Parts: sequence; structure tokens; C-alpha cells
Amino acid sequence: MKKTIVKLMKWWTHCRLFKLIDSRISMRFQKRLSNDRFTILSSNCIGGVIYHRLGKQFLSPTINMWFRQPDFVSFCLHLDYYLQQKLSFYRGEESYPTAELRGSDGIPTIRLYFNHAKTEEEAEEAWEKRKPRIVPENLFIILYKLDGVTVEQLKQLETVPCRGKVLLSAVPVPEIPWTVVIQPNRKAPNPYSFLDRNLFGIRRYEKYFDFVHWLNTGSVSA
Repeated sequence: MKKTIVKLMKWWTHCRLFKLIDSRISMRFQKRLSNDRFTILSSNCIGGVIYHRLGKQFLSPTINMWFRQPDFVSFCLHLDYYLQQKLSFYRGEESYPTAELRGSDGIPTIRLYFNHAKTEEEAEEAWEKRKPRIVPENLFIILYKLDGVTVEQLKQLETVPCRGKVLLSAVPVPEIPWTVVIQPNRKAPNPYSFLDRNLFGIRRYEKYFDFVHWLNTGSVSA
């Protein structure tokens, strides 16, 4: 039954009617957007999904890949340092390219997972091509309450200069005022990524998180 539903959804999302509906929904988001050249640093694919929804160029290297949340916090805290390092690829358990950015002098080594790249060369080319596009004065950060990331680690992000931050979480995190609580769809393959879509193409996070308002104002609450 589950495989049948997956097949039907795959057929539906490639259907002309679905694409028309999805396009109209995207246009509504785009009309509300007043911010233009912005960089979204995200710990998974949500940044790229938002860029695509808004019809904007990818001004971020964190596209089509993911980090574990503590590593992503480190990446944001030491952004200038990590951007100067070269990717060091290694053979992990994953079927897709994985790499490290080596640390030094108290800065930890972090891992990057390029789950949408077919080869290490493809992953590195995309990463290096997009690094120079970062717009420091119009920077936004998206991460998740996953992978054992602690409140203390999250609070460190208060020192990072950016226009806006958001923590997406299945439970309230009262210590972090920039948290958006999203009820997970436990039937989805990755219920805590909040990227699953309904029949009209609306993704779960879009029901709870007004990302256009956030990009316009830097505030998670409308």
C-alpha cells in the first residue's frame, strides 16, 4: 500500500496540473518577497528548496547537502575559517560523497554530506562555485533541533552576525526565542526534515514557518 502511494505521488508531482498548481503557489510567495540578494546557510536541503520556491539564485554553498547539527553550528561560528579550507573527501558508510573540513587551534573538524551529488568532483565543483556568492550583510541561518545539539550550542549562534536565524523543532525550545515548532509527519521518510509535501505541493514547514516574512524582516513571528 505504501509503495502504491509513493508511486501515485511520484506520478502526480510530474503531472502538468500539479506543476501548474505549484507554480501558482510559488508566485504567491514571490510576490510577498521584498528582500532580494540573500544568503541562506542551512543544515539540510531546506535552503535550496526555499531558493527554488522563490525563484532566486543559490547564493550559498550549503545547497543539496547536509550537516549534523553540532557541526553546522561550528560551521556558522567559524564561517570565514571553514570557507578557506579545502574539502577532504573520505569513504564513509553513505552511498554519496562525504567530506571533512579540517579544524585547527580549537576549531573542530566537521563533516559534510553531499547526498545529491553523484561524484566527489561534482560535489566539490558546486561547493567551490557557490562559496564566493555569499552575501555577508544579508545572511540567514536555518537549523534543526536534532542530532543531540544542545541549547548551549544553539545560544552560541547569538554571536554570529546575520539578518535572521531560525531553529525548526518538533518540540518547544523556550530558551531559544527564534524557534519555530513544527508538527512532524511521522509517515514521511524523514519526518523531522519537514520537507514532505501535501497533494497541492505545500511542504510541511511552509504551514508553520512564514519564511518570506522571515527573509523580509529577520523575525520568525509575523
